[in-house]
Amino acid sequence: MKNSSAHRKKTDGVFGKLLKYIKPFWGILFVIVLMSLSGSILCVLAPNFMKNIVNEIQIGITGEYDEGAVLRYAAVTIIILLASFVCNFIQTYFAPLLSQKTAHKLREQVNIKANRIPLNYFDTNPEGDTLSTMTNDIDILSTSFSSTLPTLVTAIATIIACLILMFLTNWILAVTTIIGCVVGLVISMKVLGKGAPYFKKNQDVLGKLNAHINEDIKGHLIIKSFNAENEVFEDFKRTNNELFESTWKTQLVSYMMSPLAVFANNFSYILVCVVGASLVFTGHAMIGTIVAFIQYAQIFAGPISQISQAAGNIQPALAAGSRIFAMLEQEEMEDDGRTQVDTGKVEGEVDFSHVRFGYTPENIIVHDFSCHVDAGQKVAIVGPTGAGKSTLINLLTRFYEVNGGDIKIDGTSIYEMSRETLHSMISMVLQETWTFQGTIRDNIVYSKKNVSDELLDKVIKDCGLDDFISKCPDRASTIIAEEADISAGQKQLINIARAMIDDAPILILDEATSSVDTRTEKVISEAIDKLMEGRTSFVIAHRLSTIRNANLILVLKDGDIIETGIHDELMAKKGFYADLYMSQFDNQ
Repeated sequence: MKNSSAHRKKTDGVFGKLLKYIKPFWGILFVIVLMSLSGSILCVLAPNFMKNIVNEIQIGITGEYDEGAVLRYAAVTIIILLASFVCNFIQTYFAPLLSQKTAHKLREQVNIKANRIPLNYFDTNPEGDTLSTMTNDIDILSTSFSSTLPTLVTAIATIIACLILMFLTNWILAVTTIIGCVVGLVISMKVLGKGAPYFKKNQDVLGKLNAHINEDIKGHLIIKSFNAENEVFEDFKRTNNELFESTWKTQLVSYMMSPLAVFANNFSYILVCVVGASLVFTGHAMIGTIVAFIQYAQIFAGPISQISQAAGNIQPALAAGSRIFAMLEQEEMEDDGRTQVDTGKVEGEVDFSHVRFGYTPENIIVHDFSCHVDAGQKVAIVGPTGAGKSTLINLLTRFYEVNGGDIKIDGTSIYEMSRETLHSMISMVLQETWTFQGTIRDNIVYSKKNVSDELLDKVIKDCGLDDFISKCPDRASTIIAEEADISAGQKQLINIARAMIDDAPILILDEATSSVDTRTEKVISEAIDKLMEGRTSFVIAHRLSTIRNANLILVLKDGDIIETGIHDELMAKKGFYADLYMSQFDNQ
Protein backbone atom coordinates (compact mmCIF):
# COMPACT_ATOMS: atom_id res chain seq x y z
CA MET A 1 0.00 0.00 0.00
CA LYS A 2 2.84 2.35 0.86
CA ASN A 3 4.65 1.60 -2.40
CA SER A 4 1.43 2.12 -4.36
CA SER A 5 0.92 5.56 -2.75
CA ALA A 6 4.51 6.57 -3.49
CA HIS A 7 4.17 5.40 -7.08
CA ARG A 8 0.95 7.42 -7.50
CA LYS A 9 2.63 10.59 -6.14
CA LYS A 10 5.52 10.04 -8.50
CA THR A 11 3.09 9.62 -11.42
CA ASP A 12 1.27 12.84 -10.57
CA GLY A 13 4.58 14.68 -10.22
CA VAL A 14 5.94 13.67 -13.62
CA PHE A 15 2.61 14.32 -15.34
CA GLY A 16 2.25 17.76 -13.74
CA LYS A 17 5.81 18.75 -14.66
CA LEU A 18 5.30 17.60 -18.25
CA LEU A 19 2.15 19.71 -18.57
CA LYS A 20 4.29 22.80 -17.90
CA TYR A 21 6.27 21.99 -21.04
CA ILE A 22 3.11 21.27 -23.06
CA LYS A 23 1.45 24.51 -21.86
CA PRO A 24 3.14 26.78 -24.49
CA PHE A 25 1.47 24.66 -27.17
CA TRP A 26 -2.01 24.97 -25.65
CA GLY A 27 -3.47 25.81 -29.09
CA ILE A 28 -2.41 22.46 -30.50
CA LEU A 29 -3.49 20.72 -27.33
CA PHE A 30 -6.91 22.43 -27.53
CA VAL A 31 -7.40 21.21 -31.11
CA ILE A 32 -6.44 17.66 -30.10
CA VAL A 33 -8.79 17.65 -27.12
CA LEU A 34 -11.64 19.24 -29.13
CA MET A 35 -11.28 16.78 -31.98
CA SER A 36 -11.00 13.88 -29.55
CA LEU A 37 -14.19 14.91 -27.79
CA SER A 38 -16.07 15.58 -31.01
CA GLY A 39 -14.99 12.33 -32.64
CA SER A 40 -15.86 10.22 -29.62
CA ILE A 41 -19.31 11.82 -29.16
CA LEU A 42 -20.16 11.44 -32.85
CA CYS A 43 -19.03 7.82 -32.78
CA VAL A 44 -21.35 7.11 -29.83
CA LEU A 45 -24.37 8.72 -31.58
CA ALA A 46 -24.19 6.36 -34.58
CA PRO A 47 -25.61 3.21 -32.84
CA ASN A 48 -28.73 5.13 -31.84
CA PHE A 49 -29.58 5.76 -35.48
CA MET A 50 -28.70 2.15 -36.33
CA LYS A 51 -31.20 1.11 -33.66
CA ASN A 52 -33.91 3.17 -35.38
CA ILE A 53 -33.11 1.61 -38.75
CA VAL A 54 -33.36 -1.96 -37.39
CA ASN A 55 -36.55 -1.16 -35.47
CA GLU A 56 -38.17 0.28 -38.62
CA ILE A 57 -37.23 -2.86 -40.53
CA GLN A 58 -38.55 -5.06 -37.71
CA ILE A 59 -41.88 -3.21 -37.89
CA GLY A 60 -41.92 -3.82 -41.65
CA ILE A 61 -41.75 -7.59 -41.12
CA THR A 62 -45.33 -7.60 -39.80
CA GLY A 63 -46.61 -4.54 -41.69
CA GLU A 64 -45.54 -1.48 -43.66
CA TYR A 65 -42.46 0.51 -42.69
CA ASP A 66 -41.32 4.04 -43.51
CA GLU A 67 -38.70 3.60 -46.22
CA GLY A 68 -37.93 7.31 -46.22
CA ALA A 69 -37.21 7.24 -42.50
CA VAL A 70 -34.81 4.33 -43.01
CA LEU A 71 -32.96 6.24 -45.72
CA ARG A 72 -32.80 9.37 -43.56
CA TYR A 73 -31.44 7.40 -40.60
CA ALA A 74 -28.90 5.73 -42.88
CA ALA A 75 -27.80 9.07 -44.36
CA VAL A 76 -27.44 10.67 -40.93
CA THR A 77 -25.46 7.64 -39.71
CA ILE A 78 -23.06 7.89 -42.66
CA ILE A 79 -22.62 11.65 -42.12
CA ILE A 80 -21.94 11.11 -38.40
CA LEU A 81 -19.36 8.40 -39.11
CA LEU A 82 -17.65 10.57 -41.75
CA ALA A 83 -17.56 13.54 -39.37
CA SER A 84 -16.11 11.29 -36.66
CA PHE A 85 -13.44 10.10 -39.11
CA VAL A 86 -12.50 13.71 -39.96
CA CYS A 87 -12.21 14.60 -36.26
CA ASN A 88 -10.04 11.55 -35.58
CA PHE A 89 -7.87 12.35 -38.61
CA ILE A 90 -7.26 15.93 -37.42
CA GLN A 91 -6.46 14.67 -33.93
CA THR A 92 -4.05 12.08 -35.37
CA TYR A 93 -2.36 14.79 -37.45
CA PHE A 94 -1.75 17.17 -34.54
CA ALA A 95 -0.76 14.58 -31.88
CA PRO A 96 2.75 13.88 -33.35
CA LEU A 97 3.26 17.63 -33.79
CA LEU A 98 2.58 18.19 -30.09
CA SER A 99 4.86 15.26 -29.26
CA GLN A 100 7.82 16.61 -31.22
CA LYS A 101 7.37 20.21 -30.07
CA THR A 102 7.37 18.97 -26.48
CA ALA A 103 10.47 16.85 -27.12
CA HIS A 104 12.15 19.82 -28.80
CA LYS A 105 11.51 22.04 -25.79
CA LEU A 106 12.63 19.35 -23.33
CA ARG A 107 15.89 18.85 -25.24
CA GLU A 108 16.52 22.59 -25.17
CA GLN A 109 15.88 22.77 -21.43
CA VAL A 110 18.05 19.74 -20.68
CA ASN A 111 20.86 21.16 -22.82
CA ILE A 112 20.61 24.54 -21.07
CA LYS A 113 20.53 22.76 -17.71
CA ALA A 114 23.66 20.79 -18.61
CA ASN A 115 25.51 24.11 -18.96
CA ARG A 116 24.23 25.43 -15.64
CA ILE A 117 24.71 22.55 -13.24
CA PRO A 118 28.07 22.17 -11.47
CA LEU A 119 30.76 20.00 -12.99
CA ASN A 120 30.59 17.57 -10.09
CA TYR A 121 27.29 16.29 -11.56
CA PHE A 122 29.21 14.99 -14.56
CA ASP A 123 32.03 13.79 -12.30
CA THR A 124 29.59 11.58 -10.38
CA ASN A 125 27.29 10.44 -13.23
CA PRO A 126 28.47 8.21 -16.10
CA GLU A 127 28.51 9.92 -19.51
CA GLY A 128 26.46 7.18 -21.16
CA ASP A 129 23.75 7.42 -18.52
CA THR A 130 23.53 11.20 -18.97
CA LEU A 131 23.39 10.81 -22.75
CA SER A 132 20.60 8.26 -22.36
CA THR A 133 18.63 10.75 -20.25
CA MET A 134 19.13 13.54 -22.80
CA THR A 135 18.09 11.40 -25.80
CA ASN A 136 16.24 8.13 -25.19
CA ASP A 137 14.33 9.22 -22.10
CA ILE A 138 13.09 12.44 -23.71
CA ASP A 139 11.82 10.58 -26.78
CA ILE A 140 10.03 8.01 -24.63
CA LEU A 141 8.45 10.63 -22.37
CA SER A 142 7.25 13.06 -25.03
CA THR A 143 5.99 10.40 -27.43
CA SER A 144 4.18 8.41 -24.78
CA PHE A 145 2.47 11.30 -23.03
CA SER A 146 1.62 13.23 -26.18
CA SER A 147 0.05 10.16 -27.77
CA THR A 148 -1.58 8.96 -24.55
CA LEU A 149 -3.20 12.31 -23.70
CA PRO A 150 -5.63 12.43 -26.69
CA THR A 151 -6.28 8.72 -26.23
CA LEU A 152 -7.33 9.27 -22.63
CA VAL A 153 -9.50 12.28 -23.57
CA THR A 154 -11.21 10.27 -26.29
CA ALA A 155 -11.67 7.28 -24.02
CA ILE A 156 -13.16 9.26 -21.13
CA ALA A 157 -15.50 11.23 -23.42
CA THR A 158 -16.60 8.05 -25.16
CA ILE A 159 -17.27 6.27 -21.86
CA ILE A 160 -19.36 9.18 -20.49
CA ALA A 161 -21.37 9.64 -23.69
CA CYS A 162 -21.82 5.91 -24.09
CA LEU A 163 -23.05 5.50 -20.50
CA ILE A 164 -25.63 8.26 -20.94
CA LEU A 165 -27.04 6.81 -24.16
CA MET A 166 -26.99 3.25 -22.87
CA PHE A 167 -28.97 4.10 -19.74
CA LEU A 168 -31.40 6.18 -21.80
CA THR A 169 -31.90 3.22 -24.14
CA ASN A 170 -32.11 0.28 -21.70
CA TRP A 171 -30.75 0.33 -18.16
CA ILE A 172 -30.65 -3.48 -17.82
CA LEU A 173 -28.42 -3.91 -20.87
CA ALA A 174 -26.38 -0.88 -19.76
CA VAL A 175 -25.59 -2.52 -16.41
CA THR A 176 -24.82 -5.79 -18.22
CA THR A 177 -22.34 -4.04 -20.54
CA ILE A 178 -20.62 -2.26 -17.66
CA ILE A 179 -20.22 -5.47 -15.65
CA GLY A 180 -18.56 -7.24 -18.57
CA CYS A 181 -16.11 -4.39 -19.20
CA VAL A 182 -15.28 -3.78 -15.52
CA VAL A 183 -14.32 -7.44 -15.06
CA GLY A 184 -11.76 -7.10 -17.87
CA LEU A 185 -10.51 -3.76 -16.54
CA VAL A 186 -9.93 -5.13 -13.03
CA ILE A 187 -7.90 -8.04 -14.43
CA SER A 188 -5.84 -5.64 -16.60
CA MET A 189 -5.06 -3.35 -13.66
CA LYS A 190 -3.93 -6.32 -11.56
CA VAL A 191 -1.52 -7.42 -14.29
CA LEU A 192 -0.24 -3.88 -14.81
CA GLY A 193 0.35 -3.41 -11.08
CA LYS A 194 2.58 -6.47 -11.02
CA GLY A 195 4.73 -5.14 -13.88
CA ALA A 196 5.03 -1.47 -12.85
CA PRO A 197 8.40 -1.82 -10.98
CA TYR A 198 10.06 -3.32 -14.05
CA PHE A 199 9.49 -0.19 -16.18
CA LYS A 200 11.65 2.00 -13.92
CA LYS A 201 14.32 -0.66 -13.68
CA ASN A 202 14.31 -1.03 -17.46
CA GLN A 203 15.19 2.66 -18.00
CA ASP A 204 17.89 2.57 -15.32
CA VAL A 205 19.52 -0.53 -16.78
CA LEU A 206 19.31 0.95 -20.30
CA GLY A 207 21.20 4.01 -19.05
CA LYS A 208 23.74 1.72 -17.38
CA LEU A 209 24.24 -0.21 -20.63
CA ASN A 210 24.71 3.03 -22.61
CA ALA A 211 27.32 4.14 -20.09
CA HIS A 212 29.10 0.79 -20.42
CA ILE A 213 29.15 0.98 -24.23
CA ASN A 214 30.35 4.59 -24.12
CA GLU A 215 33.26 3.62 -21.85
CA ASP A 216 34.15 0.64 -24.03
CA ILE A 217 34.28 2.75 -27.19
CA LYS A 218 36.37 5.51 -25.58
CA GLY A 219 38.73 2.97 -23.99
CA HIS A 220 38.93 0.66 -27.01
CA LEU A 221 42.70 0.93 -27.42
CA ILE A 222 43.39 0.33 -23.72
CA ILE A 223 41.07 -2.69 -23.73
CA LYS A 224 42.88 -4.11 -26.74
CA SER A 225 46.37 -3.40 -25.47
CA PHE A 226 45.71 -5.09 -22.11
CA ASN A 227 43.87 -8.07 -23.66
CA ALA A 228 40.86 -7.23 -21.49
CA GLU A 229 38.25 -8.08 -24.14
CA ASN A 230 36.96 -11.08 -22.20
CA GLU A 231 36.57 -9.20 -18.93
CA VAL A 232 34.88 -6.27 -20.68
CA PHE A 233 32.58 -8.61 -22.56
CA GLU A 234 31.61 -10.38 -19.33
CA ASP A 235 30.68 -7.02 -17.76
CA PHE A 236 28.68 -6.14 -20.85
CA LYS A 237 27.06 -9.56 -20.85
CA ARG A 238 25.91 -9.17 -17.24
CA THR A 239 24.38 -5.76 -17.93
CA ASN A 240 22.86 -6.98 -21.19
CA ASN A 241 21.31 -9.96 -19.41
CA GLU A 242 19.93 -7.64 -16.76
CA LEU A 243 18.40 -5.47 -19.49
CA PHE A 244 16.97 -8.56 -21.17
CA GLU A 245 15.28 -9.67 -17.96
CA SER A 246 13.70 -6.29 -17.25
CA THR A 247 12.78 -5.58 -20.89
CA TRP A 248 10.99 -8.83 -21.65
CA LYS A 249 8.98 -8.50 -18.44
CA THR A 250 7.92 -4.95 -19.26
CA GLN A 251 7.05 -5.95 -22.83
CA LEU A 252 5.15 -8.99 -21.56
CA VAL A 253 3.02 -6.72 -19.38
CA SER A 254 2.45 -4.29 -22.26
CA TYR A 255 1.58 -7.03 -24.76
CA MET A 256 -0.83 -8.68 -22.33
CA MET A 257 -2.97 -5.53 -22.34
CA SER A 258 -4.26 -6.26 -25.85
CA PRO A 259 -5.47 -9.86 -25.31
CA LEU A 260 -6.97 -8.85 -21.97
CA ALA A 261 -8.86 -6.06 -23.70
CA VAL A 262 -10.12 -8.51 -26.33
CA PHE A 263 -11.25 -10.85 -23.56
CA ALA A 264 -13.15 -8.01 -21.82
CA ASN A 265 -14.76 -7.03 -25.12
CA ASN A 266 -15.86 -10.58 -25.92
CA PHE A 267 -17.07 -11.22 -22.37
CA SER A 268 -19.20 -8.07 -22.49
CA TYR A 269 -20.48 -8.99 -25.98
CA ILE A 270 -21.60 -12.45 -24.82
CA LEU A 271 -23.40 -11.01 -21.77
CA VAL A 272 -25.26 -8.48 -23.94
CA CYS A 273 -26.31 -11.18 -26.40
CA VAL A 274 -27.59 -13.53 -23.68
CA VAL A 275 -29.42 -10.88 -21.62
CA GLY A 276 -30.67 -9.09 -24.76
CA ALA A 277 -32.11 -12.28 -26.22
CA SER A 278 -34.09 -12.91 -23.06
CA LEU A 279 -35.42 -9.34 -23.12
CA VAL A 280 -36.57 -9.71 -26.74
CA PHE A 281 -38.33 -12.99 -25.98
CA THR A 282 -40.13 -11.44 -23.01
CA GLY A 283 -41.08 -8.35 -25.02
CA HIS A 284 -39.03 -5.90 -22.98
CA ALA A 285 -36.83 -4.86 -25.89
CA MET A 286 -36.76 -4.74 -29.67
CA ILE A 287 -34.11 -6.24 -31.93
CA GLY A 288 -32.85 -2.77 -32.84
CA THR A 289 -32.07 -2.14 -29.18
CA ILE A 290 -29.99 -5.33 -29.05
CA VAL A 291 -28.15 -4.35 -32.23
CA ALA A 292 -27.43 -0.93 -30.75
CA PHE A 293 -26.15 -2.47 -27.50
CA ILE A 294 -23.89 -4.88 -29.35
CA GLN A 295 -22.30 -1.78 -30.87
CA TYR A 296 -22.36 0.02 -27.53
CA ALA A 297 -20.59 -2.96 -25.95
CA GLN A 298 -17.87 -2.73 -28.58
CA ILE A 299 -17.66 1.07 -28.30
CA PHE A 300 -17.65 0.98 -24.49
CA ALA A 301 -15.03 -1.78 -24.35
CA GLY A 302 -12.81 0.15 -26.77
CA PRO A 303 -12.05 3.01 -24.36
CA ILE A 304 -11.62 0.53 -21.51
CA SER A 305 -9.06 -1.26 -23.66
CA GLN A 306 -7.41 2.04 -24.60
CA ILE A 307 -7.14 3.10 -20.97
CA SER A 308 -5.58 -0.27 -20.09
CA GLN A 309 -3.07 0.01 -22.91
CA ALA A 310 -2.38 3.67 -22.13
CA ALA A 311 -1.67 2.72 -18.52
CA GLY A 312 0.85 0.18 -19.81
CA ASN A 313 2.44 2.67 -22.23
CA ILE A 314 2.67 5.38 -19.61
CA GLN A 315 4.83 3.30 -17.24
CA PRO A 316 8.08 3.60 -19.23
CA ALA A 317 7.28 7.29 -19.76
CA LEU A 318 6.99 7.81 -16.00
CA ALA A 319 10.31 6.04 -15.50
CA ALA A 320 11.95 8.17 -18.20
CA GLY A 321 10.32 11.32 -16.84
CA SER A 322 11.61 10.72 -13.32
CA ARG A 323 15.16 10.56 -14.71
CA ILE A 324 14.74 13.67 -16.89
CA PHE A 325 13.21 15.83 -14.18
CA ALA A 326 15.76 14.57 -11.67
CA MET A 327 18.40 16.14 -13.94
CA LEU A 328 16.34 19.29 -14.56
CA GLU A 329 15.90 19.74 -10.80
CA GLN A 330 19.61 19.52 -10.06
CA GLU A 331 20.95 22.49 -8.15
CA GLU A 332 22.42 25.02 -10.55
CA MET A 333 25.58 27.04 -10.19
CA GLU A 334 24.98 30.24 -8.27
CA ASP A 335 23.58 33.24 -10.13
CA ASP A 336 26.12 35.36 -11.95
CA GLY A 337 27.18 38.68 -10.56
CA ARG A 338 26.15 41.97 -12.14
CA THR A 339 29.29 44.08 -11.77
CA GLN A 340 30.25 45.54 -15.15
CA VAL A 341 33.86 44.89 -16.13
CA ASP A 342 35.60 46.28 -19.19
CA THR A 343 37.41 43.14 -20.35
CA GLY A 344 39.47 45.18 -22.80
CA LYS A 345 41.23 46.91 -19.88
CA VAL A 346 41.89 43.83 -17.73
CA GLU A 347 45.56 43.62 -16.74
CA GLY A 348 45.41 40.17 -15.14
CA GLU A 349 46.29 40.70 -11.48
CA VAL A 350 44.92 37.71 -9.53
CA ASP A 351 44.41 37.30 -5.78
CA PHE A 352 43.50 34.08 -3.97
CA SER A 353 42.45 35.00 -0.43
CA HIS A 354 42.03 32.23 2.17
CA VAL A 355 40.32 29.92 -0.30
CA ARG A 356 38.70 26.77 1.06
CA PHE A 357 37.16 24.08 -1.12
CA GLY A 358 35.87 20.54 -0.92
CA TYR A 359 33.72 18.41 -3.20
CA THR A 360 31.61 17.93 -0.09
CA PRO A 361 31.61 20.15 3.03
CA GLU A 362 32.93 17.20 5.03
CA ASN A 363 35.86 16.56 2.67
CA ILE A 364 37.87 19.78 2.35
CA ILE A 365 40.84 19.35 0.00
CA VAL A 366 41.96 23.01 -0.28
CA HIS A 367 42.27 24.27 3.28
CA ASP A 368 43.55 27.87 3.34
CA PHE A 369 45.03 28.92 0.00
CA SER A 370 46.26 32.49 -0.39
CA CYS A 371 48.39 33.84 -3.20
CA HIS A 372 48.96 37.14 -5.01
CA VAL A 373 49.90 37.06 -8.70
CA ASP A 374 50.99 40.26 -10.41
CA ALA A 375 49.75 41.05 -13.89
CA GLY A 376 51.90 39.47 -16.58
CA GLN A 377 53.54 36.89 -14.31
CA LYS A 378 54.06 33.30 -15.35
CA VAL A 379 52.95 31.17 -12.40
CA ALA A 380 53.74 27.47 -12.33
CA ILE A 381 51.69 25.18 -10.10
CA VAL A 382 53.38 21.89 -9.27
CA GLY A 383 52.89 19.06 -6.84
CA PRO A 384 52.06 15.37 -6.66
CA THR A 385 48.83 13.92 -7.98
CA GLY A 386 45.88 14.97 -5.86
CA ALA A 387 47.64 18.03 -4.46
CA GLY A 388 44.88 20.34 -5.77
CA LYS A 389 46.56 21.84 -8.86
CA SER A 390 43.67 21.47 -11.30
CA THR A 391 41.21 22.25 -8.53
CA LEU A 392 42.66 25.76 -8.18
CA ILE A 393 42.17 26.35 -11.89
CA ASN A 394 38.58 25.12 -11.69
CA LEU A 395 38.00 27.55 -8.82
CA LEU A 396 39.55 30.45 -10.75
CA THR A 397 37.25 29.76 -13.71
CA ARG A 398 34.25 29.16 -11.39
CA PHE A 399 33.71 25.65 -12.65
CA TYR A 400 33.57 24.92 -8.92
CA GLU A 401 32.41 27.26 -6.17
CA VAL A 402 34.62 27.94 -3.14
CA ASN A 403 33.48 26.93 0.35
CA GLY A 404 35.18 29.99 1.79
CA GLY A 405 37.46 32.85 0.88
CA ASP A 406 37.52 34.89 -2.32
CA ILE A 407 39.26 35.18 -5.69
CA LYS A 408 39.76 38.57 -7.33
CA ILE A 409 40.92 39.73 -10.74
CA ASP A 410 42.20 43.31 -10.82
CA GLY A 411 40.59 43.85 -7.43
CA THR A 412 37.10 42.69 -8.49
CA SER A 413 35.73 39.48 -7.02
CA ILE A 414 34.97 36.89 -9.66
CA TYR A 415 31.69 36.30 -7.83
CA GLU A 416 30.59 39.86 -8.60
CA MET A 417 30.97 39.41 -12.36
CA SER A 418 29.07 37.18 -14.75
CA ARG A 419 30.58 33.88 -15.81
CA GLU A 420 30.51 35.04 -19.42
CA THR A 421 32.62 38.07 -18.49
CA LEU A 422 34.99 35.94 -16.40
CA HIS A 423 35.50 33.37 -19.15
CA SER A 424 36.16 36.09 -21.73
CA MET A 425 39.22 37.02 -19.63
CA ILE A 426 40.65 33.50 -19.64
CA SER A 427 41.99 31.21 -22.36
CA MET A 428 42.51 27.56 -21.52
CA VAL A 429 44.45 24.63 -22.91
CA LEU A 430 43.58 21.48 -21.00
CA GLN A 431 45.27 18.13 -20.72
CA GLU A 432 42.20 16.53 -22.28
CA THR A 433 42.15 17.66 -25.91
CA TRP A 434 38.91 18.46 -27.70
CA THR A 435 38.12 18.84 -31.39
CA PHE A 436 34.86 18.56 -33.29
CA GLN A 437 33.94 17.45 -36.79
CA GLY A 438 34.62 20.39 -39.07
CA THR A 439 37.49 22.13 -40.81
CA ILE A 440 40.83 22.75 -39.12
CA ARG A 441 40.13 26.48 -39.41
CA ASP A 442 36.76 26.12 -37.65
CA ASN A 443 38.39 24.16 -34.85
CA ILE A 444 41.04 26.85 -34.32
CA VAL A 445 38.83 29.92 -34.71
CA TYR A 446 35.90 28.32 -32.86
CA SER A 447 33.73 31.07 -31.30
CA LYS A 448 35.84 34.03 -32.41
CA LYS A 449 34.42 36.29 -35.10
CA ASN A 450 36.18 38.11 -37.96
CA VAL A 451 39.51 36.29 -37.65
CA SER A 452 41.67 37.30 -40.61
CA ASP A 453 43.58 34.78 -42.72
CA GLU A 454 46.81 36.62 -41.85
CA LEU A 455 46.26 36.13 -38.11
CA LEU A 456 45.28 32.52 -38.62
CA ASP A 457 48.40 31.82 -40.69
CA LYS A 458 50.59 33.47 -38.03
CA VAL A 459 49.06 31.40 -35.22
CA ILE A 460 49.40 28.21 -37.26
CA LYS A 461 53.08 28.95 -37.81
CA ASP A 462 53.74 29.94 -34.19
CA CYS A 463 52.13 26.71 -32.97
CA GLY A 464 54.09 24.52 -35.31
CA LEU A 465 50.95 23.39 -37.14
CA ASP A 466 52.18 24.57 -40.54
CA ASP A 467 53.99 21.31 -41.28
CA PHE A 468 50.88 19.23 -40.52
CA ILE A 469 48.49 21.54 -42.40
CA SER A 470 50.76 21.72 -45.46
CA LYS A 471 50.29 17.96 -45.87
CA CYS A 472 46.48 18.18 -45.68
CA PRO A 473 44.63 18.09 -49.03
CA ASP A 474 42.71 21.34 -48.46
CA ARG A 475 45.14 22.86 -45.94
CA ALA A 476 43.21 24.71 -43.19
CA SER A 477 39.91 23.94 -44.96
CA THR A 478 40.44 20.20 -44.53
CA ILE A 479 37.61 18.57 -42.61
CA ILE A 480 38.65 16.46 -39.64
CA ALA A 481 36.48 13.92 -37.86
CA GLU A 482 35.77 14.18 -34.16
CA GLU A 483 38.16 11.43 -33.12
CA ALA A 484 39.86 10.21 -36.28
CA ASP A 485 42.28 11.63 -38.88
CA ILE A 486 44.68 13.38 -36.48
CA SER A 487 46.94 12.32 -33.64
CA ALA A 488 46.63 13.32 -30.01
CA GLY A 489 49.60 15.67 -30.40
CA GLN A 490 48.08 17.37 -33.43
CA LYS A 491 44.81 17.79 -31.57
CA GLN A 492 46.71 19.44 -28.72
CA LEU A 493 48.37 21.81 -31.16
CA ILE A 494 44.94 22.81 -32.45
CA ASN A 495 43.78 23.43 -28.88
CA ILE A 496 46.82 25.63 -28.23
CA ALA A 497 46.21 27.54 -31.47
CA ARG A 498 42.61 28.08 -30.35
CA ALA A 499 43.87 29.69 -27.13
CA MET A 500 46.24 31.92 -29.12
CA ILE A 501 43.37 33.13 -31.29
CA ASP A 502 41.30 33.82 -28.17
CA ASP A 503 44.02 36.25 -27.02
CA ALA A 504 42.69 36.64 -23.45
CA PRO A 505 44.66 38.50 -20.72
CA ILE A 506 44.84 35.37 -18.52
CA LEU A 507 46.15 32.08 -19.86
CA ILE A 508 45.76 28.64 -18.27
CA LEU A 509 47.84 25.68 -19.43
CA ASP A 510 46.91 22.42 -17.72
CA GLU A 511 49.47 19.82 -18.79
CA ALA A 512 49.34 21.46 -22.21
CA THR A 513 52.38 19.66 -23.63
CA SER A 514 51.68 16.20 -22.22
CA SER A 515 50.59 14.77 -25.59
CA VAL A 516 53.44 15.97 -27.80
CA ASP A 517 56.95 14.79 -28.48
CA THR A 518 60.08 16.56 -27.25
CA ARG A 519 60.73 18.39 -30.53
CA THR A 520 57.14 19.62 -30.80
CA GLU A 521 57.20 20.52 -27.13
CA LYS A 522 60.14 22.84 -27.76
CA VAL A 523 58.31 24.56 -30.62
CA ILE A 524 55.18 24.94 -28.49
CA SER A 525 57.13 26.19 -25.49
CA GLU A 526 58.72 28.93 -27.59
CA ALA A 527 55.32 29.93 -29.01
CA ILE A 528 53.74 29.88 -25.55
CA ASP A 529 56.55 31.98 -24.09
CA LYS A 530 55.86 34.56 -26.77
CA LEU A 531 52.12 34.32 -26.16
CA MET A 532 52.55 34.80 -22.40
CA GLU A 533 54.42 38.09 -22.77
CA GLY A 534 52.33 40.74 -21.02
CA ARG A 535 49.76 38.16 -19.90
CA THR A 536 49.15 36.45 -16.58
CA SER A 537 49.57 32.72 -17.05
CA PHE A 538 49.04 29.70 -14.86
CA VAL A 539 50.91 26.59 -15.92
CA ILE A 540 50.30 23.13 -14.47
CA ALA A 541 53.03 20.75 -15.48
CA HIS A 542 54.37 17.41 -14.35
CA ARG A 543 57.50 17.86 -16.45
CA LEU A 544 59.21 20.43 -14.26
CA SER A 545 61.84 21.18 -16.88
CA THR A 546 59.20 23.12 -18.82
CA ILE A 547 58.59 25.68 -16.07
CA ARG A 548 62.17 26.60 -15.07
CA ASN A 549 61.66 30.14 -16.39
CA ALA A 550 58.47 30.77 -14.39
CA ASN A 551 58.29 34.04 -12.42
CA LEU A 552 56.69 32.19 -9.52
CA ILE A 553 56.42 28.52 -8.68
CA LEU A 554 53.77 27.37 -6.22
CA VAL A 555 54.45 23.96 -4.73
CA LEU A 556 51.25 22.32 -3.49
CA LYS A 557 50.74 19.34 -1.25
CA ASP A 558 47.40 18.23 0.18
CA GLY A 559 45.74 21.48 -0.89
CA ASP A 560 48.24 23.81 0.80
CA ILE A 561 51.20 25.84 -0.46
CA ILE A 562 54.33 24.39 1.10
CA GLU A 563 56.95 26.23 -0.99
CA THR A 564 57.08 29.32 -3.23
CA GLY A 565 59.80 30.94 -5.29
CA ILE A 566 61.60 30.68 -8.61
CA HIS A 567 63.33 27.53 -9.82
CA ASP A 568 66.84 28.37 -8.63
CA GLU A 569 65.63 29.44 -5.17
CA LEU A 570 63.60 26.29 -4.68
CA MET A 571 66.46 24.07 -5.86
CA ALA A 572 68.82 25.82 -3.42
CA LYS A 573 66.44 25.06 -0.54
CA LYS A 574 66.74 21.34 -1.31
CA GLY A 575 63.19 20.84 -0.15
CA PHE A 576 60.11 19.12 -1.60
CA TYR A 577 60.39 20.83 -5.02
CA ALA A 578 64.06 19.92 -5.36
CA ASP A 579 63.33 16.29 -4.54
CA LEU A 580 60.47 16.26 -7.06
CA TYR A 581 62.63 17.84 -9.75
CA MET A 582 65.61 15.57 -9.18
CA SER A 583 63.43 12.46 -9.19
CA GLN A 584 62.33 13.37 -12.71
CA PHE A 585 65.87 14.16 -13.73
CA ASP A 586 67.05 10.80 -12.42
CA ASN A 587 64.30 9.03 -14.32
CA GLN A 588 65.28 10.82 -17.50
